[in-house]
Amino acid sequence: MGNIVVFYDPSFPYAGTRPGNIAATDRIRVVNADELAGALHAETAECFVNLHGSYFPKEAWPAILNHLRRGRGLLHIGGAPFRVPVYRENGGWVAEPEQTAYHQQLQIHEALAVDPAPVSTLVHNADIPLFAGKETLFTVEPTFGLVLHVTRASDHPQQIGSSGPMDAHIYPLLKGVSQEGREVAAPAVLIENTKGAFAGGRWIFINQQVGQPFWDGGGAQAIQEWAQFCVNGVTEMWLKPNYASYEPGEKPVLTLQVQKIAS
Repeated sequence: MGNIVVFYDPSFPYAGTRPGNIAATDRIRVVNADELAGALHAETAECFVNLHGSYFPKEAWPAILNHLRRGRGLLHIGGAPFRVPVYRENGGWVAEPEQTAYHQQLQIHEALAVDPAPVSTLVHNADIPLFAGKETLFTVEPTFGLVLHVTRASDHPQQIGSSGPMDAHIYPLLKGVSQEGREVAAPAVLIENTKGAFAGGRWIFINQQVGQPFWDGGGAQAIQEWAQFCVNGVTEMWLKPNYASYEPGEKPVLTLQVQKIAS
């Protein structure tokens, strides 16, 4: 079975332009809503790709959460993540009202709407060029900014709030830039979980709907590339001097430390 689990169900609620065809390969397993939980429970599942945006099967949530707590990957496409649980009733799908309870379990406190009006163009992040050459897959659309709550341990337990280590770091992958050259939106972001309950998990969120240019321009192949990037997991690197300061003439020594993080 493929280690990349793609959730796409033609009968399930969907926002945006549906894909024409998502083909299974030796690496990719395409599942419907009823198959999702079982596929994610499999030990071989290394990355969960959610094509249904805010919508997700309510019954599959424990399996989704367990998958991510095992330090596995996530690629989310379309709108605010895990915002609308959906359940089956009388042979059809019923979407509940939007809510924050589910994505808050992933340390995403809130997903705030971002007005696309100031955005003139979309550019990739040159430091993490995962979306280089793929800007044309996207059009300027409403998106969401993620408000994270990734500092859970307190260095001062008797005081209000937390000031301990950060469990995750967020980076823009695709940026919306205004005519004045200001970066005003980030429709695609990367979250790297370095500590805590989701340590080792690499997550990509594309928080806007994708249209026909995405599917016609090679979006399915891009999904496979991005999912493989998530499968690779998190590696942290530090470059550290042996002292904070030096006397004139002293020779500094630098240490490069590399750590592959796994749950």
